[in-house]
Amino acid sequence: MKKIILLFTVILGLTFTFVSCEKKVAEPTYNATATVIPAITTPVAGTEMTLLLADSANPVIFDWTKAEYSISEGVLSSPVYSLYIVQADSSWDNAKELVNTAEISYNSIVFDFNNIMYELGVIPEVPTSMKVKVVSVIGTVEATNVTSEEINFTLTSFEPPVPPPVGPPLYLIGDATDIGWDNNNISLEFTYNVELDVYEIIANLSGGGKFIKAFEVQGQWAPQWGTDVDGTSETGILVYRPTEDEPDPTAIPSPEEAGVYKITFDLTNKVYTVVPFEQSMHIIGDATDAGWDNTQAIPMVAVGIGKFELVANLSSSASEGFKFLVDQGEWAPMYGTEEGAVFESGVLVYRETEGDPDPKSIPPPAVTGSYLIEMDINDMVYTVTPQ
Repeated sequence: MKKIILLFTVILGLTFTFVSCEKKVAEPTYNATATVIPAITTPVAGTEMTLLLADSANPVIFDWTKAEYSISEGVLSSPVYSLYIVQADSSWDNAKELVNTAEISYNSIVFDFNNIMYELGVIPEVPTSMKVKVVSVIGTVEATNVTSEEINFTLTSFEPPVPPPVGPPLYLIGDATDIGWDNNNISLEFTYNVELDVYEIIANLSGGGKFIKAFEVQGQWAPQWGTDVDGTSETGILVYRPTEDEPDPTAIPSPEEAGVYKITFDLTNKVYTVVPFEQSMHIIGDATDAGWDNTQAIPMVAVGIGKFELVANLSSSASEGFKFLVDQGEWAPMYGTEEGAVFESGVLVYRETEGDPDPKSIPPPAVTGSYLIEMDINDMVYTVTPQ
């Protein structure tokens, strides 16, 4: 079995504890044949991805599995991953590195991703075969460099407008949140709803006597959004602070009861709302065991704020597929998808009331079987994985 001797600190900066026994020291060794190569899971091979201007603020996500390395007598540093993309008929020498990260996913929005495709020479409105791969490496050690199998998919982009039809990024902050008043922490990012022209976020708020605001630039207190003296924990006027030379707006009070809330900022009309968010979700559809009987909609499991999953049987003989219902027995609120969506993954489309248009169903699988169904209403995406 091929093994490569790794030098102490010179190569990987590893930390070892050596045990002396008759002046013999165990040498750390890297077992290259035991390496588990990363694999791209989203998108799946053959996916048809259509980018639309109307979906500019919707997420674009690529996921992959972790690379696993084997070493004796020590602990390995974490690998770093590079995700590359290029047109399928082009050389990898022409590829674009989308991200270099220690995480196992790449997240962008449709508008930004579409611009990258335009830079790569993808012709707008023309279905184009693309390929992606992930390269994993530990430090600068060439011997640990491994590459996933490439995934091919079809992409249809749009002619990018200038300027982008989305507002600035917006981040939640405050002692009522999980991050406190740390304006370097941008983990609580609002999602921009293009159709409604509002910013939305689902977040945990810790209760009365505490407050929230929103800011636009990491590490800066302006631009900033607060309220006035009449603002309540439910609704009020948004007050803008464009620069730090302007007065600090009043913070928005948190609801008295701790819990999960949906917070909406309408920057155009300068109003906000804070409403309780019920952590419930169900699946329904002719691809499920419930059929289209909404009183039998199958409950999903909440695995995070606005995140749900369920392992369920899905039928390939269905003519429509399935959707998500917040409440059993009610046709709204509902989550479906867009025209032309694929089974494996896609964007979610929200239907707030029964007076709103009915979203498309997520298509049924090609093969009947057990599937892990995951949906995230923060990023408005779903994925379906065979089990």
